[in-house]
Amino acid sequence: MQNLGTTPSDSSTERNGRRVGQNAYAYEPPVPLTPYQRLVASSVGKVLPIYGSTLFSNVPATFAPVDRIPVTPEYLIGPGDELLVRLWGQVTLDGHFTVDRSGNVYLPQVGAIRVAGIPFAKLTDYLRAQVGRTFRNFDINVNIGQLRSIQIFIVGEAKRPGSYTVSSLSTLVNALFASGGPGPMGSMRDIQVKRNGEAVVTFDFYDLLLKGDKSKDVQLVSGDVIYIPPVGPMVAVAGSVDVPALYELKKESTVSELLRLSGGLSTLAQDKQIRIERLKLHDSRSVVDVKLDAAGLATELHDGDIVEVSPIIDRFKDSVTLRGNVAEPRRFAWFPGMRVRDIIPDKDALLTRDYWLQRNRLGLPILDSTPAVRLYAPDAPTAQYNGAGISPVSPIVVPSLTYSQRLAAAQDSDANVYGITPKQPLGRNDNSTPPSTSVGDDLNSTQSDAQSSLPSGDNGNNGRSTNNSRGGALGSGDTRNDSDANSATGSSVSAAVTGTSQRFPAKNAVVLSAPEVDWAYAVIQRLNRNDLSSQLIPFNLGKVVLDGSAADNLELEAGDVVTIFSKSDIRVPQSQQTKYVRLEGEFSGAGTYSVAPGETLRQLVSRAGGLTSGAYLYGSQFTRESARVIQQQRLNDYAADLDRRIKLAEANAANNAISPQDDIQDVAALQNARTVAQKLRQLKSTGRIVLDMGADSKTVADIPDLPLEDGDVFIVPQMPSTVDVFGAVYNQTSFLYNPQKRVGDYLHQAGGGTRTADNGRSYIVRADGAIVSRQYSSGILGRFDSTRLNPGDAVVVPEQVDKRPLLRNLVDIATIFGQFGLGIAAINVLR
Repeated sequence: MQNLGTTPSDSSTERNGRRVGQNAYAYEPPVPLTPYQRLVASSVGKVLPIYGSTLFSNVPATFAPVDRIPVTPEYLIGPGDELLVRLWGQVTLDGHFTVDRSGNVYLPQVGAIRVAGIPFAKLTDYLRAQVGRTFRNFDINVNIGQLRSIQIFIVGEAKRPGSYTVSSLSTLVNALFASGGPGPMGSMRDIQVKRNGEAVVTFDFYDLLLKGDKSKDVQLVSGDVIYIPPVGPMVAVAGSVDVPALYELKKESTVSELLRLSGGLSTLAQDKQIRIERLKLHDSRSVVDVKLDAAGLATELHDGDIVEVSPIIDRFKDSVTLRGNVAEPRRFAWFPGMRVRDIIPDKDALLTRDYWLQRNRLGLPILDSTPAVRLYAPDAPTAQYNGAGISPVSPIVVPSLTYSQRLAAAQDSDANVYGITPKQPLGRNDNSTPPSTSVGDDLNSTQSDAQSSLPSGDNGNNGRSTNNSRGGALGSGDTRNDSDANSATGSSVSAAVTGTSQRFPAKNAVVLSAPEVDWAYAVIQRLNRNDLSSQLIPFNLGKVVLDGSAADNLELEAGDVVTIFSKSDIRVPQSQQTKYVRLEGEFSGAGTYSVAPGETLRQLVSRAGGLTSGAYLYGSQFTRESARVIQQQRLNDYAADLDRRIKLAEANAANNAISPQDDIQDVAALQNARTVAQKLRQLKSTGRIVLDMGADSKTVADIPDLPLEDGDVFIVPQMPSTVDVFGAVYNQTSFLYNPQKRVGDYLHQAGGGTRTADNGRSYIVRADGAIVSRQYSSGILGRFDSTRLNPGDAVVVPEQVDKRPLLRNLVDIATIFGQFGLGIAAINVLR
């Protein structure tokens, strides 16, 4: 027996750590599908619910709500009810009295009064009359306290059949919710309440669901039986109806009545005809197409029918679509004689929204960094440091600045109020993170004959870092900002000698606001009505829009899709590309220039006003985005190849080891190699191209006629006055340039190589990025030391990678001879 009556303490018990009361719901396991549901799912491709079953999906864990509502005037008092009686006047009484099994209630000084079967509306007058037989001049108030419980039975095709103890205020609907409602095979349209062997009411749940009619919801009495018979004839409705589900038929028997049960056709439904799948004589299945006219709507339905309403085909009739790089991609109403110019009337129709968005951002106001602004927007950036917003509340981590310096920069700088920074062109380095080791440094560290020997830190009067690959084409960052950053990345001397100690980062750049239109090509995609194949009809967009050519203004057909491309969608010839090239340093008109088709680097510099008198072409730096991509790919390939070699060496190390000392050395060497490979994967290429100009190059005529690409950056420094000596020398520093001195002279000034110096692998990093090594220098002995240097050159003396101690070598040699002697002695003994 299940007791669903609830006391105040029961309605707020703890279950699974959660407060469970009248709004809590019990866990319901998944209900298995009926055979008919499986049949419908195999036909329509989805599982349809039984109409009304979802109403019972969340069954209340308690049955408390019926105890917390006022009793109705028609409620009949019975055994177990608690009466709250209050008398005042000649007699005073205030107490709780329970109706006994005889139907009587006992009042002190009055006696037993029979109250069973009396409606609650008449109870007060009835008790006043009974008490008035004994007392006069009094008043009385009667109310209901704790209600009695009744026992009912729920049988048939219920989800949880059984005996239930419920409140005496419970009705048929309350009991159905308590039991979980009808099961999958139970009827919702013929639920019966039987009392004393007779059916007192038959309840149709569809009346409640479709009309909100609960007039037949009777109040239960003790001993009532709720019987749920098996489900009647069922029909499925799928597709474009408001409520697709499985419906039980009662009085309904036609298509029209079934559609009314399902809420009618949806907005996207085809209203011409429907399809009915029918079980034919319990032997096979058939399909019937029914038109939605008067005769079709009157079609009789059979048990097991599946009615499917198809949606309309999602197509646009008599329309032309314009898409791609246009201001407003949309569909146009097609009309006979429609042409391309009708949907693209002028050039403005090809300026995209993104173009105007980027252009409008250029005119946004500047955020004031006063305390009043920071009070209302404390987290908004009040300044920028190398493109990153900073504020006194949440400063970014910049190792080269203290908090006070960041605060000063925040107060003296400004940032876009929306936090939008201009896109930095190629060649601009982001110094918000510490510069990493240069590529050339790590490439040398992977080889035994060219170990890097340059420590980090301040090693000279000019504050330059001491990386040894200043002229390599690859580096960890771009080369633009200040001298300290550029020397650390090891890219070149161009920025080091032209840059100043910039306190304020560059924030403005001239870049394309959006991809430009490809005027040479656009295409019409058309469906061939004969074989339903797609055709592409190209046309010259520039001739249509710019020149007004009638021959290229093609006629459009209904259903055509016109696609406009940008130069970022399809790679166009270099002559058709818009190119921006940046000239920085010792130019008469340094800045960003738009390159004409076929214009070379020399011609652009000449058009920009030429060079200044202090230009040092030999130390110039030219970077290109396409070269950077290729260099980065090569770098990644080298790192991957190094990983493969490390794994192969690790596999062979155990077999090649002769002694435990060799094992230890192999492990250390492999660990160092993994570190190098990890650094290689973190490096970024610069895209530098060595222009191979002579040290005496001074005029525009000495600049090569190099074809230009978009994003190229050409930096020409002023003439430097120093030569650097780095690596395994006693004094790593910069020396004043003297045209009479050679490499040996500068090494002598630096104190010469240390004990760990690998003098045979020394090399020169030229100011133009070229490398001259002692190992491959031709000529007689001493030719490298007598090499003439140029301003901005650097001499690097690497460390020796593996220098075995002399004592260790002697021990190994003695061990070998000792083992050899023991072998000879053993042979003599055997003889």
